[in-house]
Amino acid sequence: MQKSDWLRAVRVIVGFIAIAASVVALTLPGLAIFTLLFLLSFVLLFLGVARIAHSAKAKLWSKGLRALYAVAGLLALILGAVVLAFPLLGIATLVFLLALALLAYGIVSLVIGGSAAASLVSKWKRALLFIVGALSVIFSLIVLVFPGIGLVTLVVWLSVAFLLNGIESIVSGIE
Repeated sequence: MQKSDWLRAVRVIVGFIAIAASVVALTLPGLAIFTLLFLLSFVLLFLGVARIAHSAKAKLWSKGLRALYAVAGLLALILGAVVLAFPLLGIATLVFLLALALLAYGIVSLVIGGSAAASLVSKWKRALLFIVGALSVIFSLIVLVFPGIGLVTLVVWLSVAFLLNGIESIVSGIE
């Protein structure tokens, strides 16, 4: 299997995983919210420990850089612990971070879908990228502007975004 074939296969697999995550989130929104929350907290805890350990072993780095890396690790540890201790605060933070991530993804998709450099990509794939990007930006802005709109609504919108992104990923892998 050539490298490009391997990468295409990975895109298709990632697409199917995104679609599966979309279906699970739509059918079990509470589980989706708390799964994301706990994943976020454990990732933060792990990253915190890893950064602190790395800063202690990075002897070739300057003291300032090592200290900065250790402080970043300590902040990640604290944030991970806060999310575990105060789940509602963690959920609000998670909603905000997911909306920002979706906004960034949407902007990138819009730029790629509308760029002249994308002329190597078929017109229908550029249109799909543009539509996915526009919907991602719209969904994320609604959540950022109206944070009280509700977690279940956010889960539905994120599920739709995962579904569309999964389809786009599969199409990219097949094309």
